[in-house]
Order: sequence, then C-alpha cells, then structure tokens
Amino acid sequence: MLEVHDLRVRYLNRSKPAVSGLRMSVGLGEFVLLMGGSASGKSTAMQTVCGFIPEITPAEVSGRVAIDGKVYDDATEASNVVSMVQQDPETQFCTETVEDEIAFGPENFNIPSGEIRRTVDSSLASVRGTHLLERRLSTLSGGEKQKVAIASMLAMKPKLLILDEPTSNLDPKAVSEIVDVVDGLRRRKEMSIIVVEHRPESFMGIASRAIMMEMGRLLEDRRRGEDGFMGMVAPAVGLSLAEVGRRAGPSVVDVRRLDFGIGGAHILRDVNLTVHEGAVVALMGENGSGKTTLLKHIAGLIPPQSGEIEVLGHVTRAGAKAEPWSLGRDVGFVFQNPNHQIFEKTVEREIRFATENYGAEPGEAAEAVDEFEASEGVRRFVHPHCLSFGQKRRVNIRSASSHGPRLLLLDEPFAGQDSRNANSIRKVLTDLHARGKTIIVVTHDPRFARSFCTDALFLKNGRVVMSGKVTDVDEDEWRTLFEVDAV
Repeated sequence: MLEVHDLRVRYLNRSKPAVSGLRMSVGLGEFVLLMGGSASGKSTAMQTVCGFIPEITPAEVSGRVAIDGKVYDDATEASNVVSMVQQDPETQFCTETVEDEIAFGPENFNIPSGEIRRTVDSSLASVRGTHLLERRLSTLSGGEKQKVAIASMLAMKPKLLILDEPTSNLDPKAVSEIVDVVDGLRRRKEMSIIVVEHRPESFMGIASRAIMMEMGRLLEDRRRGEDGFMGMVAPAVGLSLAEVGRRAGPSVVDVRRLDFGIGGAHILRDVNLTVHEGAVVALMGENGSGKTTLLKHIAGLIPPQSGEIEVLGHVTRAGAKAEPWSLGRDVGFVFQNPNHQIFEKTVEREIRFATENYGAEPGEAAEAVDEFEASEGVRRFVHPHCLSFGQKRRVNIRSASSHGPRLLLLDEPFAGQDSRNANSIRKVLTDLHARGKTIIVVTHDPRFARSFCTDALFLKNGRVVMSGKVTDVDEDEWRTLFEVDAV
C-alpha cells in the first residue's frame, strides 16, 4: 500500500534535513506504529506521504513515495487514497460545525447527498461522537476536536489512514475508546493504518509492526512476535517534587461559587477552589468537563457570569473584571494549542516577549533562550512556526514563565511530548517550583499527578467532584474517577 524509497526532506530555513534517506513499506491491511522522539521526522515523513509537503509547506524533497502502486503529483489527487489526521486538529478544519466538517470531503468529491448523510453518521459513530453532531467546532474541547478530525478523515474512506498523535489531547477513558476504534478499523482489513505516537504503549497491544525513527532515519523496524518488539516502548522516567520538598503557603487563588455557560449549556457549576502558595495542582477530568474554561477564568481571559475569583490580589466578578494584561504580570499561561500564543518571528523574540513587555529583569529570559538553543539544537533566530509541535510547546513554557510570574497555568503541557521531552518539561517545572512558583496543570495523566503534584482537583460535567491532597486519593478512587480499569 505504501512504498517510501530514499526519502529526503529539508525545510527551506534549515541546514539539516528533517528526513534523511528514509526507506519503508506498509502492506495492505497492516497496522504500523511509527515512533520516535520529538523532531525525529515522523510527522514530516507522513505529511510528505500525503503531499502536504512540499505543496503546502515549502521544502526540498527527493526520493520516491508510491501509494497503492502510484506516485501522486499533488495532495488533492492523493486525497482519494490517503487521509491524515494531523497532530493539531484545528489546522485541518475547514467549516464551522461538526456535521459540515465531516461532510466536507465527500461533498468535494460529489458524493450523493444520501450517501453523505450515512457517511457522516457512521463516521461519528466510529469515534463514539454521535452526541457531537449538532455542535459548533468552536465549542468543542481539545479531545472532542480530535474525535471530529478522525471522523472527517474516515468519511473519505481512505485506503491508507495516518493518525498523527491521535490520543495526545484525550483523557484515559477517551484514549481507550480511540484505541478500540482503531482496533475495529484494523480488524476489518479494509485499509492500512499508520499511527504516529509519543504514547505508543496504548497501541502496542494491537499493532502488527513498530517502526522507530531517529534524526530523520529509520532506526528500528520490528514485527509482532520478533524479539524486542515490546521492548521498543521505553518506560517514562518521572521526576518527583520530593527533590525540592512539598510546601503550602497562603492562598494564591480563591474561586467562589463560579458559574459559566454558553448558549444554555452549563460549562462550570458552582465551582469553589482554593490554591495555596507553593502547591502544584493537577486539574483533571474527562474531555469537555470544563478544565480549560476554569483555567481561562483564573487567568482573567473569561469573565465570570456569577461568582468571584481572586488571584494574587486581583479580584474578578460579574461586572468587575481584572484586566488580563494586569493579571499577566503575575500569572503565566500556556495554552493547550501552542500555535495560539506564538506571534513573534524568532524563537528568541518569542521567549523574551513577556519580559520586555513588562519591563522585567532580562536575566531569566536570556537564560531560557540559551537553554532552549542548547537542548533543542535549534538556533535562536529560527521562526517558531517552523518548529515541531513539541518544540513549540517548550517555547511556550519558557515564554510564559521567564518574566517572573508567581502563578503558572498550563493546559495539557505534555500533549505531543515523548518521554524524554516530557521529563525535560518536568525538570523545568521542578526548577520553577523551587523558585517559589505555584503551578496549576491540566493533565489527563494520573501517574503524573500522583508522582509530581501536591494536590488534585477533578471536574465532571462542570462540577468539582474531588479536591484535596494527592496523597489522600487511593488507587480505587483514581479508577473510579477515570472510569478505567488501571491508571
């Protein structure tokens, strides 16, 4: 189904190729797990297979890519046989509603309307998303957007389906659902499937083959049953805040009876929360439970409809809000989508922006630029939008924290990160905590919460169903909260 021969891809602003001499083949009906560290070339290789590179993203490309025995000249022609769900689902949305988005591809190929109706319904059902049919895309959570993106590609009925980090924004229950969906597609043997994943352990049980890339090259290729197949998944090594100690000081955040809704739908219901200085809080819950909305309220980006929020002396209530620019001096915010807060033309300018904007001491920002350049192997003058998804995330964290805020809010900072880079982020957070920062992290990973955080807050349908010290939550309660067998 797929033949890649001596593929080489170099972005126009880079001296080194992102993919160098890649050779691989995928058979009909095969399910391949494509692994590798951040910036190893996985996504670049798959975008080239689809024709997005160089047609949409300029790059020098050489080598041969054949799908179902044919070399395609452009992405439009190739879309008849290959569909790709990109790492950031928002980048591929073309419409405003869920129904229109899933129907968009078949409509462009003049499929009869009755068949499109059936395709929309079956595609949404495949991702357990029938309840989303009448929603607007702008109202969906990150995980819900991922489900819609997958459904929109299934609607094209491809022979080759590529999923780039399909579980990166999903809670444990939703991850299990997506794995079941992919497993169902795999069992039909109607298409070949390639899953690009930083969390491959979720798919190792159903993959027929695993390929590892490193620095743009194929490093390892093993089939199920071969020695070392399961060993290709390296266990994540966590860092614990035990190194710097767990402490609690005076109140930093107080949320009192907060309510918020959109179009008659309640997003937050009577939320009460207190965060003490020095705490590291895991803000958890299923996709669509209100985590991001609560975080944006604390940052002053959304004014409360009722209730009151006090953050480091800044008070916000209905009719009297604290300005985000004022809160931003004391509060750093890392969005779920790294592209939503990148607007400078170089990595260095991006990291230094808040420091210069607030007239803060430049030392910490300068150090952050040096650290990023050294750890990522990326020069400081490179445009941030030329970075990988994971690298953008790590720029975001440095940019949001280097002007000296006392409170740091992070929305899914580990999405799109391999274990090595996830540990790098943990190290950054550990250092920030050691400097006296209070941290609130939206996460779907209970293992991170239990090993790294001091406190946990769990939302369900916009309500707080659990709040307290992580050490007070036992194993059975974690399972109940996530509605999964193991966490």
